[in-house]
Amino acid sequence: MLFSFFNTSTKEERFWNWVVKNKTKLEAFIHSDFEDYTVYNGLSKALKKYNPLLFPEMTLSDEKVVLIITPDGMKDGILPTQKLFDAKPDLDNWIVKKFRQPNDEIELNFDGVEYPSSAIKIRTVINENEEKVDIEIYIKNMDSDPNKHKTLAFLYLDHILGEFNTITKVGYIDFKHWSDEMDIDDGISILQLRKLIEQELY
Repeated sequence: MLFSFFNTSTKEERFWNWVVKNKTKLEAFIHSDFEDYTVYNGLSKALKKYNPLLFPEMTLSDEKVVLIITPDGMKDGILPTQKLFDAKPDLDNWIVKKFRQPNDEIELNFDGVEYPSSAIKIRTVINENEEKVDIEIYIKNMDSDPNKHKTLAFLYLDHILGEFNTITKVGYIDFKHWSDEMDIDDGISILQLRKLIEQELY
């Protein structure tokens, strides 16, 4: 059932109206071979119209469509993400999530760069005043393409820590190249960082 299209409708209702209207096309897209991104681009445009900081991510889980609304790590996107999520309608055979969710393990790539999360080691300092953890991120082979390696590391943080944790519980971040000659015995994994945050900052 569609929300009202009158001017009295909210920005949230207008976005979800668009999703409901295009639900069948979006389902066909996520089950396709991804040669035609027209409807997904329309979803991105509708979400950007709601708030320019937000992005849609779509996947499948047990044959259900999963839509993740993410502010892509931007703190100013937290409130609009929450507001849009709270206004979501019931969508048959869909799962709607706010923020990238934490996973114990996941394999990611970015624009041709691919490495496992085990290629990352992290040194930490708890900032008790800010109630955050400052981190040094060591990435193997980062010097080969620093910007892409850093972007992929951020994606790993979002998908293993959980995006909300990354935005609200991680403070200063410093990226460093992890060479074969370096021993980082005091470094921890991203999953261990998540457990540290859960133990120390909640």
